[in-house]
Amino acid sequence: MTEIAASNYKKGDPFPARTDLTKLRVYSYQTCPYAERALLVLAAKGIDHEIINVNLWDKPEWLLERNPLGKVPVLEIGPDNKILYESQIVSEYLDEVYPNLRPLQAKDAFQRASDRVIIETFSNSYSRLYTLYATKNLADVWTDITENLQKVDKLLAKRRGNEKFLSGASLPGLVDYAIWPFIERLPQFIDLADHNSEEFLRKELPTVYDYRKQLLADPTVQKVCVPYDIQLAHARQYRKVMLKGNTFK
Repeated sequence: MTEIAASNYKKGDPFPARTDLTKLRVYSYQTCPYAERALLVLAAKGIDHEIINVNLWDKPEWLLERNPLGKVPVLEIGPDNKILYESQIVSEYLDEVYPNLRPLQAKDAFQRASDRVIIETFSNSYSRLYTLYATKNLADVWTDITENLQKVDKLLAKRRGNEKFLSGASLPGLVDYAIWPFIERLPQFIDLADHNSEEFLRKELPTVYDYRKQLLADPTVQKVCVPYDIQLAHARQYRKVMLKGNTFK
């Protein structure tokens, strides 16, 4: 069972006490792709947890006490309140400490390492695209956007081969859930530049288009996925802030 806090906690708000110390707690932000990674793993494995959403624009002091970097996800564990953060570290930890609940990582050490390489590569590709948000007129960088998106499509095609998922199995694995939040958000770059993302994906990014379709049919993704209209609204808001020279701090 997953319990989600009713509102986003901000600076000055009192710390929400943990009432069940046996339950994992995740500090999150609704549209954060990195927090989504951890939530996908929790959902896929059916791990009981609660979610505390925080306001990353106005962070509560107690979030910074748990993660000096001020990022999410942050995982709080057990009665002694052990803390972990950084999305991939949290995801791998969850898979390792709950091995009997749908293992998500490859058994082979080299394959696990290769999966980490592709995860890091996709993260870097997404970061490069995200910097383009700060361009006043996205039409000026549309060529850069399309070139970066096509690189992602080629990279995905090479790694995926003829498989349905990068895990090589009938169900998504940790590698799929780690890159999904980035694949999920790629249409934003197209829509924000006033192009039709559905048409562009289908014609120009065929591998991304099919891979998205496969993952959108996955029950875990359906459970965790934030509606696209909410994601796009957040992207528009974040872009306005970036154009003023600000970001999350």
